[in-house]
Amino acid sequence: MAMTKELAALVDASPLAITDNELTFMLDHIGDPDGRLRDEIIYTLFGRGFFEGGFDADQRKEVAATILQRNDLWRDIDRPDTDAVFGRTFTALVGTLILNYDGEHAFLTTEQRNTFFQWAVTYLQREKDYRGYVSGHGWAHGVAHGADFLGAAVHHPQFRHTLIPDVQKSVVTVLNRMTTPFLDDEEQRLAAALVLGLNAHNISLREWTDWLAVEHTYLWNKYANDNLASYYRLSAWLRIMQNAYFLLHDDDPARQPCLAFINDYFIQMGFRG
Repeated sequence: MAMTKELAALVDASPLAITDNELTFMLDHIGDPDGRLRDEIIYTLFGRGFFEGGFDADQRKEVAATILQRNDLWRDIDRPDTDAVFGRTFTALVGTLILNYDGEHAFLTTEQRNTFFQWAVTYLQREKDYRGYVSGHGWAHGVAHGADFLGAAVHHPQFRHTLIPDVQKSVVTVLNRMTTPFLDDEEQRLAAALVLGLNAHNISLREWTDWLAVEHTYLWNKYANDNLASYYRLSAWLRIMQNAYFLLHDDDPARQPCLAFINDYFIQMGFRG
């Protein structure tokens, strides 16, 4: 396809200038089942478009407006294991770029920004397709991409504090839906989202400490030796705590509850006295 070749030639172009026709194609193929086109070419160009000057101001606005108008984040979300997942998860990634850019150079309207926030804090509550790498199509990675979107929202300087319960609910919902272990560093991405909220002071130390205590107790109360899913959830929780601990700065008091719950896990599992 001629446009695919045209865009591929732009991936390493410097300086980068994306035409309106090229942008239209990119928007039309955000969730293309071809992993190379979707991930290596189109998503790369969206990133460079926002952060390396490839888009002009009107194009940035067009990306945001089109993403919201097409609503692909929610397309077939109640039908997991279909190719629609690529449109959802890569819409989440482009939403991440939009919020990250807007946090540094405000360009969204208040209504648009609030919609992106609402999408970011509810997407993981609704996404049920937990596939990571899909043979023949590349990355779906709904949990990881949703976590990136969540992190971009909770790190944004205009994030609304009233949405913090939905941030917490997103992580809890992901854990509660687990029936098999994660394989592709999903826990690392979830932890990174939470740490971004802490670093931006949009999640307070008290909220962090209280929520960790509630979730830790809940997961242990649900744990049973003959219930593998309950073990997978606890194990994922451990990795979230471990990743958060090392992502936080050495002197950040938010590390202490992470360490306490990591130690408690190993004690209760019988690995240490």
